[in-house]
Amino acid sequence: MKKLISMLLALILILTTMTFVTTASAQCSEMYVVSKNGKGVHVRAGPSKSAEILRTVDYGETVLVDWSYAGNDGWSRLVWGSYGDAYIMTQFLSNTKPGPKPTPDPAEQEQKAEQEKLKKEQKSERTVDPYYIITQPTRTSGWVNFRTGPSKTTTRIRTFAGGQELLVVAETDGWFKALDPDTGREGYLSKSYAIKSDKTIATETGDGTEKLGSLSVNGEFDLTCRLPEGYKLQVVNTRGEKIVASVLSDDITKPEMYLSIAYDDTYSDVERMNDLSADDLKILEESFSDMNDVEISYSETGHGTKLLIAREVGSDTDFVDILAIYRGYFIEFNMTPNPKVADQKLTDEQVKMCIDFLTDVDFNIPDGKSDG
Repeated sequence: MKKLISMLLALILILTTMTFVTTASAQCSEMYVVSKNGKGVHVRAGPSKSAEILRTVDYGETVLVDWSYAGNDGWSRLVWGSYGDAYIMTQFLSNTKPGPKPTPDPAEQEQKAEQEKLKKEQKSERTVDPYYIITQPTRTSGWVNFRTGPSKTTTRIRTFAGGQELLVVAETDGWFKALDPDTGREGYLSKSYAIKSDKTIATETGDGTEKLGSLSVNGEFDLTCRLPEGYKLQVVNTRGEKIVASVLSDDITKPEMYLSIAYDDTYSDVERMNDLSADDLKILEESFSDMNDVEISYSETGHGTKLLIAREVGSDTDFVDILAIYRGYFIEFNMTPNPKVADQKLTDEQVKMCIDFLTDVDFNIPDGKSDG
């Protein structure tokens, strides 16, 4: 009798085990690991990319998937032996055995390598005390690219011939960040195609004012101006009778300002804009209104020099231009929102800051007398 009972218990145990194995087999199946680039796929300790990596499974290798897991979160649980719970992203599983491992696209690999270089260069960027460089292409008839970022894959803004002088405001490991001498726009040049210049730049005076260089305007006058708080003035370029300077802040929420000084033969006999007739002023006004929808008004410096103020009132862009004429020179001051901030518009307060800046400008002639 005892023997019969033992046999029955053994039979029940066998049947129970078979049922468990059959049920487990129904909930598990082998699947292939497949990736588009042929690389291995991480198996992790939890259903998250931040979970510990238990192993990297090669392309085409099989894993045993436990379908009883119902996480529905893009992950599948694996039967993973002594590791306990293990997970793999479901998108890398296939019921079908994959073909040969994909061959990497050389162009795609090169693009990816350049993107990594760009990230590295951007990470290495640091500001420097401004200094001048001179472009130096490999060929006498060649040129140097001026780009939006420190990589040959970034957009080319323009090119410079050899011997062009630019002001550097920052560096990366392999690139200069400089200002376009014609527009004041920032861009990047490879250090392989430029050398440092011996030219010195303007320095700020102790009373909070700053001159446009020891670079007087063709020997006829200098400009002295008090800068808005948080802004720095830098001479971008000097070419004979033309000066371009930037007035920028490290705070990208603040607008950018640029100052351009150029001689115009048409006004060679004009000491100041105050001397122009109503017809002459109308011609100046039309030069702004023909290109943009602007609102024209007038002001004057604290020293009596008349200023024409053109503020755009359209919806496409937002800027204010302030124009002065002094001894035949056009002195134009422009303010625009910082292009690094999308959909930014100039506020009335910022426009007033721009006007206040230029109304504080003093035109100093060599004998030490101010204008007016």
